Amino acid sequence: MRKVLWALALLALGTGAFAQRAVSFRLSLPPAGLGLGLEAPLERNLAFRGFVDLYPGGPSFLAAGELLFKPDLGQVDRNLRGIRPYFGGGLGAQFAAATDLGLHLSLGVEVLLDARTGLFLDGEYLYPFGGGRFGRVVIGANLR
Repeated sequence: MRKVLWALALLALGTGAFAQRAVSFRLSLPPAGLGLGLEAPLERNLAFRGFVDLYPGGPSFLAAGELLFKPDLGQVDRNLRGIRPYFGGGLGAQFAAATDLGLHLSLGVEVLLDARTGLFLDGEYLYPFGGGRFGRVVIGANLR
């Protein structure tokens, strides 16, 4: 339990400096889970995202931090403004009966409804260093 609390504290402190940027509300399938995240732009097309997803079906959760390449297609064509495809990765850990630490990869698209609200669809994989794979689809909203 102490490891879990330390991981949550590090995630909160690491992303706390960026808390003014965007808050993400996440729904993942399968397995069904709910999550909360923070996202911060680092450069023009780079963003950092940290999140925690809770899976109540088999009490466990997934925490990850990742660096995303996230360009706005409006830079290429003004008609595509607000469409932001992205990919990236970082480290993630799944906490259940046993803890699995590994590489976390994301591929998705965010569509901005206005300057402060965006909806996203994301495919995510966790590749634990011990072997195996955990993948899911995430839909959610970013509020800036």
